[in-house]
Formats: sequence, C-alpha cells, structure tokens
Amino acid sequence: MNDFDKYIKRKAAEEQPDIPDSVKNRIEQTLEDLPEKEPVIKQIHILPRVAASVACFVFIILFLLPNVSVTYAQALEQIPVIGDIVRVVTIRNYFYSDDRHQMNIDVPQIEGENSEAADYINKDVSELTTALVNQFYKDLETTHNNGYGSMQVDYETITNTDRWFTLKLSVLETAASSNTYYKFYHIDKKQGKIVKLGDLFTTDDFSDVLVSEIKKQMKEQMEKDESILYWTNESGLGEDFATVSADHNFYWNDNGDLVIIFDKYEVGPGVMGTPEFAIDKDVIRDILKPEFKDVIS
Repeated sequence: MNDFDKYIKRKAAEEQPDIPDSVKNRIEQTLEDLPEKEPVIKQIHILPRVAASVACFVFIILFLLPNVSVTYAQALEQIPVIGDIVRVVTIRNYFYSDDRHQMNIDVPQIEGENSEAADYINKDVSELTTALVNQFYKDLETTHNNGYGSMQVDYETITNTDRWFTLKLSVLETAASSNTYYKFYHIDKKQGKIVKLGDLFTTDDFSDVLVSEIKKQMKEQMEKDESILYWTNESGLGEDFATVSADHNFYWNDNGDLVIIFDKYEVGPGVMGTPEFAIDKDVIRDILKPEFKDVIS
C-alpha cells in the first residue's frame, strides 16, 4: 500500500480535473441529439432552499448524458463525537459514463473543529481521489474508443468506538483486468492522533511476529484447501512474502484482534482477492505499547 500511495501522490495535480476536448465534444453532441421531451427524473432527497434546485439540475445532467459533476451530498453518516470530529460526509462525487467507460468516485470528509487528525485525513483523501480522477481522464483520452475501463472509489466507517475510529477507502480499477486497493485511516480518540501500524508496537521487530503468524495461517489454509494459493516458499509460487511495513493496512475486529489486510495480487494471485489475517491479541500483547492495550481488552 505504501507503493500505491507514492504512485498516486506522484500523479496528484490540481483539485479540479481537466476534461479532455474529446469528452467535451461528445457531451455537446449528446445535448444536440436529445429529443425535445420531458426528461425522466429519479427521486432525490430534498435539499435546503436554493441547493434543491441546483441538485435537481445536476442530477438530470448526470442521468441523461455521460458527463462529470462535482456534487455535495446532504446524506450524512452520523457518528459520535471523536474528540472534535463530529461526522463523516460525502462532500464530492466524480461521475462519468459512456458505452465503454465508467467512473464513480465518492470523496469523504471528516468534519470537525480544530482537529489536526481530521485535517490530515481530509487532505490525503483529497489528493488520492483527485489523482485517480486525473488518471481516469488521461486513460480515457488514450484509449478513446479502443478499450474499456472503470474506476470506482467508495468508503466505509469500519470502527467507531469511544476509543478508536477507522475509515476505509476502497479503490477498484478495471481495464484489461481488475485491481483493488485499500487505504485505512485510524484515529486514536484518546490521544487525538493518527495511528499507523508501526506506532502500535514497542519494537521494530513487530514485522517478524506478524509475518510468522500470517505465514502460519497461509500454510494451514493451503493444506486444508488446494485451491488456496499464496506467494510463499511452501507454495512455490511467486516471491516469498517476507515483511509487513510500518504503514501497512490493518484494523481491529470486534474481538480485539489485529487484522492485516492485503491488496489484490500483493501476497497471491488475483483469484485470492484481498486476503485478511486476524492476529490473535495474545500473539501481540507483549509487544503492544501500553497505551494501546485497552484497545484489545
């Protein structure tokens, strides 16, 4: 995931993506060809005052022709207070659709007051999603009518307790093949700080502990089911899985176990999807920093 972050951030450009001339021409042509009749409008949520009429217009454009819009959703995911953080909202949606290409990117934002952790997440999410939008249009201009492709980005609140908050960003890219990436953001509510995997442990050797347990589970799964394959020495396929970085994806499950999640193709062939491995809390208890022990209790 660290490599993916670097790849995306290298491509980050301006906040608003440039729409290629070829796309603009197709939009204009579509408008000219539309029959003079009442458009079909799907039911939408009522928005306050003037915003309601604006939202209706935006929705009609999105529904009738392949276009891109930046919309501000009013449907809010209410969550309890996280320090100064009050809620997670969808502040923007990038949408495009034609016969060969699809894009649907939801951009979340954590709203609050004077929260450095929320500001960090919001900035990072904005950079990642903007870069993905720009990359989509770049690929669209290149492939034009010669290929197919799609880009989908959504998010989910994984954990929201009095102690911990986790936001998951999911990216699904499809062209000749599909690829799936994740980005997890964690806030320690008690300290009001962003937390990465390496921050949890007292020793830099935490990776050895996690890798050992994950390989053990991989081996057990492969012995039990011959259709399961991972890139380990035991399978003889691909490069041996050897490390877990300090900023690797993780989350806490309901049992207080640490779950390590891998992107597609990261530790196995595409058929394995995005595998997850739950590390029993007793395995990491001795190397967990004291301030995080109450998370697993």
